[in-house]
Amino acid sequence: MYYRMNIKNITKQLEEIMDIEDTNKLLTILADQKDITNLVNILNNLVRDMRQASIHIKNLNKNFRQSITNISHDLRTPLTTAGGYVQILQKSILDKEEQEYLSIILERQNMVKLLLEQLFEYVRIESGEIVYEKVPIDAKKVLIDTLAMYYDDFNSKGQEPIIHLPEEPCIIIGDEQGVKRIFSNVLFNAVVHGKGEYYFEIRESKGYIFTFSNISEPMTKDDLDNIFERFYTKDQSRNKKTTGLGLSIAKEITKQFDGTIDAYYNNSILSISIFFPKI
Repeated sequence: MYYRMNIKNITKQLEEIMDIEDTNKLLTILADQKDITNLVNILNNLVRDMRQASIHIKNLNKNFRQSITNISHDLRTPLTTAGGYVQILQKSILDKEEQEYLSIILERQNMVKLLLEQLFEYVRIESGEIVYEKVPIDAKKVLIDTLAMYYDDFNSKGQEPIIHLPEEPCIIIGDEQGVKRIFSNVLFNAVVHGKGEYYFEIRESKGYIFTFSNISEPMTKDDLDNIFERFYTKDQSRNKKTTGLGLSIAKEITKQFDGTIDAYYNNSILSISIFFPKI
C-alpha cells in the first residue's frame, strides 16, 4: 500500500513539475522507504541538472539575440553610408565596366543589409519580442494588397500570374501586418526563384488554404524538408540573391496565428501552402 501511495504521489509531483516552467520544487515522499527514497534522490538530481541546463540554454539564447541586435545596429550605419558613396560614384563619368562593378557592390551591400534586417526580425519573433494582434481580418484583402506590391516585379519578368480567389471575404484571426509579412516573404521567394507559370489561389477546407505555385528548379525531399529552416537556400553559390530567412520568418509568424505552412513539389511545380483556421 505504501509503495502504491509513494509511486502515485511521485507521478503526480513529476507531472506538476513538468507543467510549471519556472519552479524550484523537488520531489518528496509520503512514507520513508529506502528504495523509494533512493529513487526520489536520483530523480531530484536529474531535475536539478535539467533546470541548470535549461537556465544555461536560456542565457545562451539571450546572449545570442543581444549579439545579433548589436551587430545589426553596428553594421547598418556604415553599410548605409558606403551605399551612399557608391550611389554618388554612379553619377560620375565612368565607363560601362566601372558602372557594372559599382552596381555589383551596391547589390551586395543591399543583400547584407537585408540579411541583417531579416536576422534581427527573426530573432525578435522567435524570442516572443514581436507579438502580433489576434483580431478578425479579411485575409483575402491582405493577399490582394500584397500581390499589388509585386505587380512591377512580375511585369518585369514578363509574367502575369493566374489568380483564383473566392468572391466572399476570408475572415481569420490574425494581424494585417503580420499576415502581409507572410504573403510578402512567400511572394518574394517566388519572384526571385520562380521560373514562370505563377498561380495563386485561395481554397476553403475547414479553414482557408492560400497556395502560391510556380515553375521551379528540381527540388529534392531534403530541399522540401529544409525549405523553412533559417539560412537554408537551394542556391549555395556566393551569388545567391536571398538570405534564407524569408520563409523561416513566414513560418514563425504563421504559427502565431495557429496556422501551418508547407511546401510541395510535383511536375516541376513548387507550391507553398498556408492554412489559417476560419472563425
